[in-house]
Amino acid sequence: MKILITGLGSIGQRHVRNLRRLYGNEVELIAYRSRGLKTTFSDDLKIREGVDLEAEYGITAYYRLEEALAQKPEAAFITNITSRHMETALACARAGCHMLIEKPLSHDMEGVEELERIAEEKGLKIFMGFQNRYHPSVQRMKESIESGELGNLVYGSCEFSERVITMHRYEDYRDTYMAQKKMGGGPVLNLQMHDLDILQWILGKPAEVSSQIKYASGLEIDVEESAQAVFTYRGGIPVYAHTDFIQYPPVHRFKMVGDHGRIEADLIAAETVKYIGDEPAMIWKEEDFIRNDMFIEELKDFFDCIKHDRESVIPLKAGIISLQMAVAVKKAAESKMTVKI
Repeated sequence: MKILITGLGSIGQRHVRNLRRLYGNEVELIAYRSRGLKTTFSDDLKIREGVDLEAEYGITAYYRLEEALAQKPEAAFITNITSRHMETALACARAGCHMLIEKPLSHDMEGVEELERIAEEKGLKIFMGFQNRYHPSVQRMKESIESGELGNLVYGSCEFSERVITMHRYEDYRDTYMAQKKMGGGPVLNLQMHDLDILQWILGKPAEVSSQIKYASGLEIDVEESAQAVFTYRGGIPVYAHTDFIQYPPVHRFKMVGDHGRIEADLIAAETVKYIGDEPAMIWKEEDFIRNDMFIEELKDFFDCIKHDRESVIPLKAGIISLQMAVAVKKAAESKMTVKI
């Protein structure tokens, strides 16, 4: 299979490494590169000095998307900056490529309906890159809620925060897409988006949201510094969601409370704690958890969907709903009003 990678930054390179680990020379890798930077990374985002990425992984690079698509790839990975996701995905869809689209789907809703239409007409598999669905703590939380052992949900919360200055230590944070509005930056689209997907995966689409966004910051960014949102679900269940570009060390956790118990998931520590009634706490520490394994499982499912012509495990609709939630967070903060989703 010929595979196109539309951007070879940190996430694009992670997919390249994992594709070679899983499929070796069974896949032919081509890439669309707009900048042609020569930095090569390891799994822990350290620079591999003196390593030529294209030579190391057998990648043929093109500097025009049209030229890359003319090579007729069967699948494409949308791994460029957020603000160019949609135009790139639409071009790949018109060329008949199945796609794995990295989160978020885009920075706004423009082009989303057209992508849906083309994918439906051409029978394309579109798989969203929400790898945290494969996190064992998230899966334990989902199983507990769906089993009903927590009882009726009464409240939930989540937080995903990380200091933008140290997220990519190999580059100046001010130059990253995360720090720039025109590139689709900000913690809502780049951190909280993962949590919005997990919430809609487990609880469904919320009815409405109210929010507050803070921009004043000592950081040299033109995007939000932090955002707080309260989503309202069926039955009036509130879920509080926080994100920011300030905290170090990073924080990524969930808590779901029911009238029979609660569950807490720490995605960084890979630890889950569950309380049912007045029984002792049940604790799971995922000692063997390796972050890259989530990306490996994601790739397996993506190619299995293509091979067996089955529905995507994380479909385009999931990307649309989570993007609608993120757009609503920003709209609610701007209007200072509750926004229906």
